[in-house]
Amino acid sequence: MSLKLRSAFTLMEVNLAILVMAGGILSIVGLYSLGFRESRQSSEDVVATAYADAVISPLAMAISATNLRWSAFKNIDNFPGDKGWAEYLDENTGLVKSNPDGTAKNAFSRAMGAFSGAAQGAMDAPSSAWPSGCDGGLNAGLIVMHAPGSPIVRIGFRASKLPNMLLSAPLYYTEVRFQGVND
Repeated sequence: MSLKLRSAFTLMEVNLAILVMAGGILSIVGLYSLGFRESRQSSEDVVATAYADAVISPLAMAISATNLRWSAFKNIDNFPGDKGWAEYLDENTGLVKSNPDGTAKNAFSRAMGAFSGAAQGAMDAPSSAWPSGCDGGLNAGLIVMHAPGSPIVRIGFRASKLPNMLLSAPLYYTEVRFQGVND
């Protein structure tokens, strides 16, 4: 009698194939959490960008108005104050204040009032009210920097879901040049 040899997989080959497949599947499953996190961050970035546009655009429009008087414009202050982003930090703890929105909204209305007040005649500027309905549950930070005598105003904006992460959020920044009336 002759033995016929059949080709088949050995137990070792089957175990090796299962090990390779399990490694591949575990790698794919591990990427799901990264994908979910990136998707959430992407959504937050889109909302923050729209929020930044809603806040910065009226400011840029008011600052670049052609009826602003240079004599009033050149002495306009910084908002919320001279410390820049440090205005959002608690002096005792060094952490972001619990209500950064209040500081940002105050800076916005004070800056809009200052630039509207520097205008010559009636100014068709947007309202000095904070843009509503576009925040997407984010906490905002806004600074308006202007060196006395400078024709450039720098505007910085940040938005974050968590108030304590405000200063690590992406910065939206623009510069606006004086285009008003020399007097």
